[in-house]
Amino acid sequence: MRVGLAIAAAVTLAACHRHVHPPGEEWLRAIEFKGNRKLTDDDLLTGLALHRDQQKQRAADPYLVQVDADRLRGQYVRAGFFDVDVQARVERDGDAVTVIYTIDEGERAHTRVVIRGLPADGEVTAPKVRKALPLADGQPFDYDKFDAARVDLLAVLKNAGYARARLDARVYGDAPTRTATVWLEFTPGPKCTFGTVKIEGAEGELAQAIERRMRFAPGERYSARAILRTQRAIYGIGRFSTVQIEPDNGTSDVVNVVIAVAPSAPRAISFGGGVGIDPVSYEVRTRGSYEIAGRPGPLDKFTVDLRPAYGYLRNGTGWEPRLRALARLERLDLGTTRGVGSVELDYEYLVYEAFSDFGPRAKVGYTLPLGDRWRARAGVVVSQSGFRAISPLINENLQRHLGLDRNELITGFAQTVTADYRDSPIEPRRGWYAELQVLEGIPLGGAYNFQQIVPELRGFLPAGRVTLAARVRAGAIFGEVPPTERFYAGGATSQRGFGIRRLAPSITGPIGDDTRTVPYGGAALFETSFEARIPIATVRTMPVGVVLFLDGGDVTDLVSELSLGDLHWAIGLGVRVKTVIGPVRFDMGFRVNRTGALEPEPFSVFAFHLSLGEAF
Repeated sequence: MRVGLAIAAAVTLAACHRHVHPPGEEWLRAIEFKGNRKLTDDDLLTGLALHRDQQKQRAADPYLVQVDADRLRGQYVRAGFFDVDVQARVERDGDAVTVIYTIDEGERAHTRVVIRGLPADGEVTAPKVRKALPLADGQPFDYDKFDAARVDLLAVLKNAGYARARLDARVYGDAPTRTATVWLEFTPGPKCTFGTVKIEGAEGELAQAIERRMRFAPGERYSARAILRTQRAIYGIGRFSTVQIEPDNGTSDVVNVVIAVAPSAPRAISFGGGVGIDPVSYEVRTRGSYEIAGRPGPLDKFTVDLRPAYGYLRNGTGWEPRLRALARLERLDLGTTRGVGSVELDYEYLVYEAFSDFGPRAKVGYTLPLGDRWRARAGVVVSQSGFRAISPLINENLQRHLGLDRNELITGFAQTVTADYRDSPIEPRRGWYAELQVLEGIPLGGAYNFQQIVPELRGFLPAGRVTLAARVRAGAIFGEVPPTERFYAGGATSQRGFGIRRLAPSITGPIGDDTRTVPYGGAALFETSFEARIPIATVRTMPVGVVLFLDGGDVTDLVSELSLGDLHWAIGLGVRVKTVIGPVRFDMGFRVNRTGALEPEPFSVFAFHLSLGEAF
């Protein structure tokens, strides 16, 4: 059994102590709820003044006991329970006090929507307005949903050109009939067009970049949606800490606009560090970066990133340094709006199970957004790698087969196309993501002649509170196979029945007194994963959930050897804790087939993974 461990999280330690109460000093031990069905204890406890007294183990203030009872009534009324009754009582056990709230919820009110004052031109209809309100006639009433929809309701008119529109939105509750009437009274005002646009806080090339990102122009019909899209596009420049777009407050049908921006700090320095365990070593990592925006030109950004590390090899042969040093220069709006040109130089010294590789790499690339969802990138890559510390299990014949007996030179043309239709890039619930990577090696000056193709597709679908997620990823190298481009699978973001990089063509044999398996990668890859992400609780404001997953995959030495009907499969269970630095994830995978002596990571059945972020 092997443990796959990748730690990219900071750990926060909290110290606590128990307060000792002198005899005769009353203190609040607990707050309990009885009779609540629609709202949970956690929902009711949030915001209670007594909850703070409980946390600090102070006495229960009788005044606050009654105030919190009124708060609970108000919380139920906002949820549509107009007949709710809340009774409070205090029970004492010596100096310890328990406050108990008994709740009779009653029946929940249903919604009735009334819309008045829409424009007479018929462009904005009642059905359009109703789409912006997540409460339909007959549905259970929820004031929070109504309150959150006010801006969207008014935006229906503003997006149709009615910049001066006003909305009087009210709720009338009728307890006897258990009806909540949502009354929406619109005053449209005149239909408007955009007037002059003034930019404040930027000049020269930055002001021109702002102008190129404007989604509206003088004389066009007014639209609040166009203003919001413009604001997002200006933030995307990455040079401003605040972006405010203010239409004037006049009454005419021409709306003048002021775009006011505040520059962000031009320089940023960051440091970090951590420890990690992988199949090769125990590692101490550090990282430092320096970024300067606006140099050498207003639309340029220069970055230096250093990632030194030192690892103690798990085979007992000693310490080994690792390094990645990168310098990057980016130019915004190169050639066209939002086009980004970049030049990168980096040097790497990395350690793997089969060998260590080191050498420089240079990239010249160009990224072009194709609308809001699509992105294309193309570039030229030149890299050179040398190899050392080759595993003693890799004999001379295998070294020649893998290309480890000579330096590696790659001169290639790289292309990537992505499409992102997810509702969130970090924790998606709905949508899909697709990516296609192609690297073509050009045989110049002894360089490798090959074509590497890596497509990937992810999909997400909500099923109530559960999120169903699926992914498929493939890879193939045709022609000569560079050692550093070989595929590996296994790990927290791959086939979780294996440790990191352990699902790959490998060789097993004695090294000293131990029998070891050394993976060296393959020319073909296929991975697929299916997940059910299930929220279960909230612990100290942090959502906690479980994941059920099924992973399949394989990596073979030749493309012709890959069989989709004979994959390695693993089932597993994971736990997610959503923290301020992202979801902390622990997964355990169990292999259900192909565990014999001739398989990768032979006789291993379980693998454990600790990581940050979702698997995909």
